[in-house]
Amino acid sequence: MNPDLEQQLQIMLEKQAIAELLMTYCRAVDHLDVPTLRTLFHPGSQHKHGFEGPSSSTDGSDDFIGYATGFLNTFSRTHHQLGNMFIEIDGDVAHSESYFTAFHRRRALEDPMAGEDATETEMDYYVAGRYLDRWEKRDGAWKITHRTGMTDWTRLEEPTTPALDLAPKDVAGQHGPDDYVYHYKSAYAGN
Repeated sequence: MNPDLEQQLQIMLEKQAIAELLMTYCRAVDHLDVPTLRTLFHPGSQHKHGFEGPSSSTDGSDDFIGYATGFLNTFSRTHHQLGNMFIEIDGDVAHSESYFTAFHRRRALEDPMAGEDATETEMDYYVAGRYLDRWEKRDGAWKITHRTGMTDWTRLEEPTTPALDLAPKDVAGQHGPDDYVYHYKSAYAGN
């Protein structure tokens, strides 16, 4: 094989691996999947996104993942989506800029899981921004060593649709292991 082509293919594979980890982050954060979130950061990684400090500590105390899951529990639904992803590979170090949009359904004041800033009605909170990440490949695995979350715009408004409870329970998105994504493969196995 042409050495230049082989190098280009390797760079494409590295970029795809990082893109898949970015998508895994969005899936894990929407399902509050703490064990998966912890696999995405190298020990000693640093975070600056509503919280400044370690991304994932060994004991789970005072880190971004604890902060984020506590904050996201004040929402009944979340949905993170990625847009443009720019990934630069330089050996075993990479840098990426990933655009995101996120939807959050904020809990109403009477909900025991509502946050400090809750209002009498549910509210829809939208955020758009970018993840600026530094990655390192150690022992063959890419993980984040530094993340800064940039906020480009936000919007807070009363919901334009009724509560999401109108969707049948078996196909309504859920935080955690009750979401159908954790079960659909076995449900499809006989087909």
